[in-house]
Amino acid sequence: MITFEDPYIGEEEKKILQEAIGKASIIQGPYVKKFEDAFSSYYSSKYACACFNGTVALHLALAALGIKRGDEVIVPSFTFVATANAVSYLGAKPVFADIEKNTLCINPESVTKKVTRKTRAIIPVHVFGYPCEMGAINEIAGKNGLYVVEDAAEAHGATYDGKKTGSLSDIGCFSFYANKIISTGEGGMCLTNKKEFDAKMRLLRSQGKVKNEELKGDDFIEKKYYHEMLGFNYRMLDLQAAIGIAQMKKIDKKIEARRKIASLYEKEFSKYGIKTIEKGEKTNPSCWVYPVIFKNRNIRLKVGRELVKKNIPFLSFFWPCHKQPFYINDEKLPVTEEISKKGLSIPCSPAITEQEAINLANLIGNAAKNA
Repeated sequence: MITFEDPYIGEEEKKILQEAIGKASIIQGPYVKKFEDAFSSYYSSKYACACFNGTVALHLALAALGIKRGDEVIVPSFTFVATANAVSYLGAKPVFADIEKNTLCINPESVTKKVTRKTRAIIPVHVFGYPCEMGAINEIAGKNGLYVVEDAAEAHGATYDGKKTGSLSDIGCFSFYANKIISTGEGGMCLTNKKEFDAKMRLLRSQGKVKNEELKGDDFIEKKYYHEMLGFNYRMLDLQAAIGIAQMKKIDKKIEARRKIASLYEKEFSKYGIKTIEKGEKTNPSCWVYPVIFKNRNIRLKVGRELVKKNIPFLSFFWPCHKQPFYINDEKLPVTEEISKKGLSIPCSPAITEQEAINLANLIGNAAKNA
């Protein structure tokens, strides 16, 4: 079945969900802890802090790092707008960088040009499940005393230089929205190896409130509603986490299936001269979706109309953030502006059969050829 969303609620998910309900475990509790432990273990990261969704994860990460009004954070313009919005929520300014034409990920040279005395952090986005050039990004951050927060919402299980994306920076942020590789319906996660960042995010996600179990003596009586800082209500529910626990057992199998579908697409599209993102020597993508890059906008429109006619789901490439009404400016980011008009993404779900993948690639190839 050609779909972006896997039929992810299987017997394992139903069983553990019933178990959680049977224990009246609905709010944040033991299943959230189990999910966090499973996630941090998979990524070889010391700490994992679950939260309500991927946007919240970015917001929590930046807040924990002390990003505030007047600060600047460099982000790619070619990304889902939540990346930039998380910066704006804190009163900081998202500064938009261009992307590399072959990877569609943030261009380190563009990042370097955007660094000012107000810059506090960089958010590389592993777009469509394809890793950024993290070596160069981390080098820039190190030279300028900047934080790095990975937006790995679309890149569960992808690797750069043998290490999983989301574990290559100060904090890595994930989404578990319904169409992601690992899904809990809604949900997010922040990974870090620094205890102080994890502790700050845990306080922030629960209204800045000290945990009751940490209160001793008379404080247990008097300080149940004592809040150390201004925080948020960003907790994950045990019901969501229970699904996530079952999902984690399938992650490698899901990614391998996606890579297989992607390789079929690549083979078929090569017959038509249709391009996708180039995989670097150090990268192994998780293939959340399969991006297709056409020669011009007119071909994309022709293919899009054909897919609409056949009722086949697809995603347009991101509208550049620096051209969104809230952020619009006269800045020129030539690669972002060119690529955003020329591409669309098709499903890479394990639910797709090999024959369906071949048929879809040929449908698109013929539509592009006759455009």
